Amino acid sequence: MKHITFATLLSTFTIAGMENLHINGFGTLGLTYQGNNEIIYTDTWRSDHGTDGEISLLNDTKFGLQLDWQATDKLDFTLQGTVDSEGANLEWANIKYTLNDNHNIKIGQMRFPTAMYSDILKVSYSYNWVRLPEDIYGILPLTSYIGAEYNYQNNYKGMEYRFKLYTGRSEDTMVGSQDVGDYTIILEHIYGANISLNWEDLSIRVGYTRTDITIDNERVNNYFEQAYQDPNLSSATKSILHSYDPRAKDTQYLSFGFKYDYQALYLLGEYVWIDMDNIISDNYAGYISTGYHYGVWTPHITYSKVKGKSNYSHNVEDPLVDAALEEMATRTQTNQEHITLGVRYDWKSNIALKMQYDHIIEGNEGRGISIHKEQPYDPENIHLISLSMDFIF
Repeated sequence: MKHITFATLLSTFTIAGMENLHINGFGTLGLTYQGNNEIIYTDTWRSDHGTDGEISLLNDTKFGLQLDWQATDKLDFTLQGTVDSEGANLEWANIKYTLNDNHNIKIGQMRFPTAMYSDILKVSYSYNWVRLPEDIYGILPLTSYIGAEYNYQNNYKGMEYRFKLYTGRSEDTMVGSQDVGDYTIILEHIYGANISLNWEDLSIRVGYTRTDITIDNERVNNYFEQAYQDPNLSSATKSILHSYDPRAKDTQYLSFGFKYDYQALYLLGEYVWIDMDNIISDNYAGYISTGYHYGVWTPHITYSKVKGKSNYSHNVEDPLVDAALEEMATRTQTNQEHITLGVRYDWKSNIALKMQYDHIIEGNEGRGISIHKEQPYDPENIHLISLSMDFIF
């Protein structure tokens, strides 16, 4: 999203005499190591910064500030910015108008509400992992959007429920390979809804989003444009090519999540299905996690998996066109399993120390989500060690 400087961020709110202004901060000091110097392990496909056979501070280290100003009984302003290995970013910048105790409307830049932990994505202190399961949060194309939200909340016989409608637009950059280059991902005509239920020790969330997605890359764009104008290609082949063109195509997201607490034990999981009407692979991903709160210690274990299903069916007659489309489909197909063992130690009321081991297994078809390397995409087994200190203030 939009890059900013923190001097600009803070100066926005340094207005003498401003009342009802609350400033909160959060951050992580993290060390990550994996021993393969032929690849880079990052925390997201949007970055190429991470551990490449050496100890790295770049994967998880970050700092953030959130400013909340209640201008009136009904009008609130929120601004959140972060600094990480990619620089300074504006995460939230919105206005909330409260209609009554049950209804409110937000306008501006907000978190993309596509999963259970989307709202606290960067606040690592809020969850027990060093980083959120990448099999869910790594495949979601964007994290923030500009638009509008309608929120409704109420309770019925001890059950609290929340309902959200949202619409807007989003844009960000995806790191590509050296020979293809970076991609710009544009989401337009976003429409979505989700509902959350909380009843005693059980929480459930269901969400749905549809959007028109454009994956903009100069090499890919030139390929399709030249193919459309090629007099040697039949109209049938061009029609098939158009169906694979990754520009302005319908995309749907369906997500489900739950958490159940039983005394000191908890069980939680999420599932996401992403369907794309272009050459980009569809994705099915999920995780299941459990942990136990033993005083200030919380050991936990997580198993997650993501599987990409290619949308290319080799129905193009021209062999050169077929080979090019196959390459595009392969580059976007994800396939990995992930086992996480970790422990959290609540050192202070606002400081948590974490240690985590991750074993990531790439499948034979597709590639890992946060593993950056050039062709050929030989499957990798990644052993990752992470230490972090998360804090809030």
